[in-house]
Amino acid sequence: MNMFFKNVGYGGQLLALVIIFVALFIVGTGMAYMPVLFGYDATNLASQAASQLVTFAGSALLFSYLFSGNTADHLKLTLPSRPVRTAFCVLILFLLVLPASDWLAVVNDGWHLPQGLAALERTLRDLGEVSQRLLEGFLLREGAGDLAVNLLVLALVPALCEELFFRGALQQLLVGCLGGRHNIAIWLTAAVFSLMHGDLFAFLPRLLLGAFLGYLFHYGGSLWVNAAAHFFNNASVVVLYFLAARGIIDVGLAESLGLPFVVVVLSLVVCVVLFWLFFVRKEKK
Repeated sequence: MNMFFKNVGYGGQLLALVIIFVALFIVGTGMAYMPVLFGYDATNLASQAASQLVTFAGSALLFSYLFSGNTADHLKLTLPSRPVRTAFCVLILFLLVLPASDWLAVVNDGWHLPQGLAALERTLRDLGEVSQRLLEGFLLREGAGDLAVNLLVLALVPALCEELFFRGALQQLLVGCLGGRHNIAIWLTAAVFSLMHGDLFAFLPRLLLGAFLGYLFHYGGSLWVNAAAHFFNNASVVVLYFLAARGIIDVGLAESLGLPFVVVVLSLVVCVVLFWLFFVRKEKK
């Protein structure tokens, strides 16, 4: 049985990954809504975290166990040589990506479906607003304990689980399916990553984030580097809402930064140059 899985081609592996994900998605969704049977809120954080762990991390780990000789090596679960320096570099790059992500969010929000699909657009936007209000219900809490829980459940768990599945499993598999054409695989994975968040009108900024994480994984060579970058992204939102809940900052968190386009372009150019210096040049050496 072990040799059977090892000898399956890339097409069969991709099909297997989809089947594994769908099966564990059903299990994870059931776990998320299981508290309803006992009179608890279906949106409680513990059940949502358990669902993420089963669906995304479980799919990646099971797939890797079946189709690779070594799960840790296959998913690149090794620390970089200089973890503190690397984390600092990743933080700088993440901050430089933010202006472009913010600009794309404004562009994306201005999208409109054809007139015949106006009702569908309204439904999609309403669903997005409901999800945003649910999230804000968790985030707009001023207790230090609430901050710690949110950083764990809403920042760290999704960062690790999603990176295991999207970059560790899916992106590497697509690179194999596409004959090593990693650029196509990175952007395809980023598109799937963005679409699976379920918000068409936030597709572009998540696409950019997914591509950034994809190149980081390809050249950084460690899933922990990706998890750190993804965590920075999630944690920044958690901390901003915590500060807003305490009245320390008074800004519209859903509003655009409103930066000039030249600043957006400049920050993106600097990000690309630094990324090449931090990761691409090192990988080529």
